[in-house]
Amino acid sequence: MSIPSPPADLERIIEELRAAIAARDEFIAIAAHELRNPMTPIMGQVQLLLSRARREQASPNLLQGLETLQVAVDHYVHRATTLLEITRLNAEQVTLELTHFDFRELVRECARKYEQLAARAGSTLHCEVPPSPVEGTWDRLASEQILDNLVSNAIRYGDGKPVKIELTSEIAEVLLRVVDHGIGVAPEDRERIFQRFERAGGMPRSGGFGIGLWLSSKLVRAQSGTLELHSEMALGSTFTVRLPRDVRASR
Repeated sequence: MSIPSPPADLERIIEELRAAIAARDEFIAIAAHELRNPMTPIMGQVQLLLSRARREQASPNLLQGLETLQVAVDHYVHRATTLLEITRLNAEQVTLELTHFDFRELVRECARKYEQLAARAGSTLHCEVPPSPVEGTWDRLASEQILDNLVSNAIRYGDGKPVKIELTSEIAEVLLRVVDHGIGVAPEDRERIFQRFERAGGMPRSGGFGIGLWLSSKLVRAQSGTLELHSEMALGSTFTVRLPRDVRASR
């Protein structure tokens, strides 16, 4: 029994819907890019002012104001970056923008960015990187987004306990671990939390799009890497990212 072909009108409507979705995603990508770019130098200046204020032991009110500004700017940039990455993934094929850089600097930058957020959660953020450069070729924006999502997630569900970012360098790959000692993830939730708009049972719906781990897993795979979770209830979670030193050679 043959399946009848859809009416011509239906095919036209489907094509129009596809074109509309593509136009929407293109608009969001352009808007997110244009919103994010001007904030990068502002973020750098806020960090410099905050460092100077701490070094010169400025008044508590000034320090608090600068710290609040830094958190707000970082939050804004993170949201804009998330929208940008979502549109890249919605296109079903991520076009990587590969550059050569030292992954240590990305990890250190992330630690500085989230230090105040950790403090506000009653936690501390520790960063362990090798003494020598960890150079390779990756998509910097995608790698930054992976780090941001994993670290902010660890702070949010870390129950106020210390969070650690650990970078290890191997010959052909780098290993990135984000460790918390918080509420943990139940076995039945460990696959589901990597799906879009999902959280593990018992996790509070506190801010965010609910897509951080889904987005991270997609961006890791786009760079020919792996993302693994080891977790024990009430003891915490460890997310381990493995990325090849040169994404170009592994594609």
